[in-house]
Amino acid sequence: MNVLPAVSFVPTKNSFPFQPKLLFLSDKVRVLLGPQSYEPPSASNGAFPQGCLSLSAPHAEVWIQGKQILIRDRSSTYGTYVNGVRIEHQTLLQNGDILTLGRKLPRSSTTPSNASDTQLKPIEASIVIVGV
Repeated sequence: MNVLPAVSFVPTKNSFPFQPKLLFLSDKVRVLLGPQSYEPPSASNGAFPQGCLSLSAPHAEVWIQGKQILIRDRSSTYGTYVNGVRIEHQTLLQNGDILTLGRKLPRSSTTPSNASDTQLKPIEASIVIVGV
């Protein structure tokens, strides 16, 4: 029995809260990562809960090419980072990488007064790759 390759996103302690995700990847299909829009967030899709102020729609995309899992920023406002380095082009994801969607936003005069400290955190996840 063939198992599709998958990438798991496990929230770190510094992340805006979300359910761990396990995204199964197939050739020629790119999974969009971003805030909840039409589909509610679940463990098997790229939608994250509403409320994270540094997450763009769509923020990034992930896909498999050969035996590699790749990610690309989709011109997001606050960037996509792998191990703390902002990515500008498609980038290889590896087991144990830390993926950050957005960045921690400082509180300022332009921050909505009802925004909580949690909403200023980025999506940050430890990456586990399965079946590649």
